[in-house]
Amino acid sequence: MDNQSWVSKQLRAGIRLIDSLIRKSEGSYEYCADPDCILRIQLMPSPHHATFGDRVIQPGDPVLAIHVWNEHMPQIPPGGADLQWAIHLRRQVLNSFRQLAKVMQADDRYALVRAIYGASVLFSSTNHTGGMRMMQSFGFTILPCRNPLGKFGEFWENLFSWWLMYAYNTASMDSREFWQLERTEIWMDRDEFIQRYGVGG
Repeated sequence: MDNQSWVSKQLRAGIRLIDSLIRKSEGSYEYCADPDCILRIQLMPSPHHATFGDRVIQPGDPVLAIHVWNEHMPQIPPGGADLQWAIHLRRQVLNSFRQLAKVMQADDRYALVRAIYGASVLFSSTNHTGGMRMMQSFGFTILPCRNPLGKFGEFWENLFSWWLMYAYNTASMDSREFWQLERTEIWMDRDEFIQRYGVGG
């Protein structure tokens, strides 16, 4: 192994360690052992006011945040995301939602949750990922991301997202420019989520 490869390997290991520590501090966790599940979750108070459809979420309302399970994300081929990769990703997302709805229906810890929420550069309107269109097709409303620290906070969140791409799925960086990363939020009412993806849905 040459020196550059060794440095790259150690850098990736360091980023993954930081990612693990942040997950523990946030309280995010896996909700199923299925290797095709690509999400972790976190019970948390809503970080701010949000309005989507006829639903109004107030700051502090209980919401269920979803986070990408980076280790389970399908690797983008060296030539870039293709149709086969996109179909595989969509199948994994759908499976993850169905597994989550099943858990929510069976566990009283989620009875008071008012909405499903997520924030990521993966849901942006960029033509490179199609993330926004996919999440809209799954029933989510896309809203601008609201960082309490404004542009300063957005910069550091985007920088860490860039590091995660490097550590877990390096090919995903090929079609993105750091300065064009756009964080957005996804929201869906809890009852609608259960109706769409729960048992009998």
